[in-house]
Amino acid sequence: MIFIFSFLAVFLVLWLLFFGAGPWFERLLKRTAHWTASFRYRDYLSVFVVLAVGIAATAMAGDAFLDIAERLQEGSPRLHAIDAMAHQWARDTRTPGATAFFTFLTLLGTPVGMAIVVLIAVIPLVARGRWRWAAYLVITSVVGGLLNLLLKSFFERARPELAEALRSAHGYSFPSGHAMGSTIVLGSLAYLAFRILSRWRHRAAALALSCTLVLAIAVSRVYLGVHWISDIAAGIAAGLIWLATATVAYETFRRIRLIRSLRAARS
Repeated sequence: MIFIFSFLAVFLVLWLLFFGAGPWFERLLKRTAHWTASFRYRDYLSVFVVLAVGIAATAMAGDAFLDIAERLQEGSPRLHAIDAMAHQWARDTRTPGATAFFTFLTLLGTPVGMAIVVLIAVIPLVARGRWRWAAYLVITSVVGGLLNLLLKSFFERARPELAEALRSAHGYSFPSGHAMGSTIVLGSLAYLAFRILSRWRHRAAALALSCTLVLAIAVSRVYLGVHWISDIAAGIAAGLIWLATATVAYETFRRIRLIRSLRAARS
């Protein structure tokens, strides 16, 4: 039960943080709009802002991934100690209730589980004629899965001793496919929810739920003994790199297309 309460607590804390940031975010947008009112290319300023934010997010996530990867390649004793400590924690905290909870989460984070989530989201999008949103979600998710396979084959890191694990696992360990895949899929869904929902409290709830589920799925892999915690951290970082890249590309395309259509309508 303690892990379920922890899950709910993390969600509540994140929701309060995101919800509290809403007024600040809206004031920032208003000030930016006022400041750029006389800017010659103000129509394209939103594109520049999206690109700047995306580049910054990608750079930070990339730096985190490269730092972990370099330590792994160098055989860092510090990285090994952190992995061993987290692995031991997982073994010492196992209970039947926690195992059932994390098994459900790890099944949700499998490629099949994430594919079902994507399918459930795509069906209503297609039914409402939101073909671009559906394509964004599917392409981002599929390419992200292929990138994970490519990274695994490059690093070829062995998993923890599977004789001590609570579930079977196959393939290489670094970066975690569950962590990377859930970051990409749930992050993409959070972006779409942000576009669809109009009230900030609902947007904050969607963002908080996405982040909480990613963290919970990631922790489930360490708890079940099939991943090192550095695999998890690298998976989330790699997922954020691709998520930021794909979302910025789509958002830039969308905004430029909108700007051109508005200019054509005015001419």
